[in-house]
Amino acid sequence: MQPEKIETGSNGFVWKNILPDELISQIKLHVYTAHKMQTDTSWAGSDFINHYNRLYYVESGEAVLTFKNGEILMKPGYLYLIPAYQLISHYSKGDFTFYWTHFQASLDANLDLFMIYGNPQGINCKALPHIPQDFEALIQSIDKTHPTIVLSRMLHLLRLLEPFIEKFSEQPNLPTHFKHQDLIPALDMIRVNLTKPLEIQTLAEISNLSPEHFSRKFKLAFNISPKRYILSKRIELAKQLLLDKLSVGEVSEQCGFCDLYHFSRTFKQSTGMSPTQFCKAYARDV
Repeated sequence: MQPEKIETGSNGFVWKNILPDELISQIKLHVYTAHKMQTDTSWAGSDFINHYNRLYYVESGEAVLTFKNGEILMKPGYLYLIPAYQLISHYSKGDFTFYWTHFQASLDANLDLFMIYGNPQGINCKALPHIPQDFEALIQSIDKTHPTIVLSRMLHLLRLLEPFIEKFSEQPNLPTHFKHQDLIPALDMIRVNLTKPLEIQTLAEISNLSPEHFSRKFKLAFNISPKRYILSKRIELAKQLLLDKLSVGEVSEQCGFCDLYHFSRTFKQSTGMSPTQFCKAYARDV
């Protein structure tokens, strides 16, 4: 329920409420994890499909992030924002020390703020000495669930995001709402039907678009094709189910894969390890 734009209180006092906008006021923040890493040329990977946003802050060394439309050279003293589904590969040039966190800034219909605006980019943090301290605070708060710590975690994430939001606000055509409203029914259908077959034809029909137009518009809106988006959501669900100690066969079936071989091969392509290896590596930490 939303308040009136103008309200009247005791003694006839009249005030004007600030009404929520369609983007920033709707954000739900969540930090998945945060760490500081000291590594070398072994820090390398490719063919990512990640459903979360990333923040990197480089303390020393250099690395390269590769995207469909170019590369970013990661340098000391810079903070980097990588929106979901955009990173293709990364590699370090040598010894490399950096902070990192994975997070979401979700809106309605399973959207993320940085899927709507914001390209991968870096910001020089010379005038932002609080950045390492905010990362340290995030790291210290991981695995803690007390309400005050959860709120503090969101505050530190906001402090890290603030320079990027400021930069986005300087864009001449800054979006104030999600401009692809006709795609929301398709996103909802994907969200509730991951365990069932999903056809592009069906998704296009509920969006009142042709399959070709739907696929183009989806890719333009989210920087990922609908097929790869569905696949990424199924792999995300599969990870959760594997950590819940379901068998690989059960997970394959519940995530909508046609057979166990297809699931295992796709899972390894997406994560770099087989479902069994994933369970051995992470199930003990849950």
